[in-house]
Amino acid sequence: MGVTLEIVGCGDAFGSGGRFQSCYLLRSSGGLALVDCGASAPLALQQRRISLCDIGTILLTHLHGDHFGGVPFLLLDAAYNRPRTRPLQIAGPAGTESRVFETLELLFPGTPVRVRDRVPTRFVELAARSLAQVADLEVTAFPVIHPSGAPSFALRVGADGRILAFSGDTQWDAVLLDVSRNADLFVCECTTYRQRVPFHISLDDLESHAAALTARQMLLVHMGEDMLAHANRAAWPTAADGQIIAL
Repeated sequence: MGVTLEIVGCGDAFGSGGRFQSCYLLRSSGGLALVDCGASAPLALQQRRISLCDIGTILLTHLHGDHFGGVPFLLLDAAYNRPRTRPLQIAGPAGTESRVFETLELLFPGTPVRVRDRVPTRFVELAARSLAQVADLEVTAFPVIHPSGAPSFALRVGADGRILAFSGDTQWDAVLLDVSRNADLFVCECTTYRQRVPFHISLDDLESHAAALTARQMLLVHMGEDMLAHANRAAWPTAADGQIIAL
């Protein structure tokens, strides 16, 4: 079958350009996994005709709503609408489990107890620069600079001999060179064109470090309105919802 990455959502927190929030579907011999699951992800997945029940693993870069806000809805769907036949593994920074269920309680009071009873779920806490085996994926988390109430990570993911790197959200940091080194694909945020926004990457930043970026392919995501308006200025491809990349 090979490894593919489907861009379910590549937008920023504001859905700039009408794009769904961060959600990337990784297909490998181990099944279907999501890297990030923004609040709009359950809707976007269904529009792409991807069954929520078929998702076996979710990897989270950090705990902002546009990156993890769809997880409570996935759990709610499994508890009340479409029962799961296989356990769901959710890997993220320390505090992921409590944040997910606190959010679920705020959105749908009283449901966390029922969800825990009805949905077999295993949470895995990722530790900085430690290799974690999450289902059939090899995941290494690298700390990045993006305050989110918990550690924020860039992720390096191994699947069937392929390496995929994800910047998550961060300001430019040299750690991204390690995350993406010789990766088959580097999915990198590029929120702005020339403007500097705290804790995010601009195209200026990437151009300044282009010579040191060694990934075989690079895809720009999480673009704001300004960057979308200048996407044709980028030396790298820019993502679109629905795009599928074979690796």
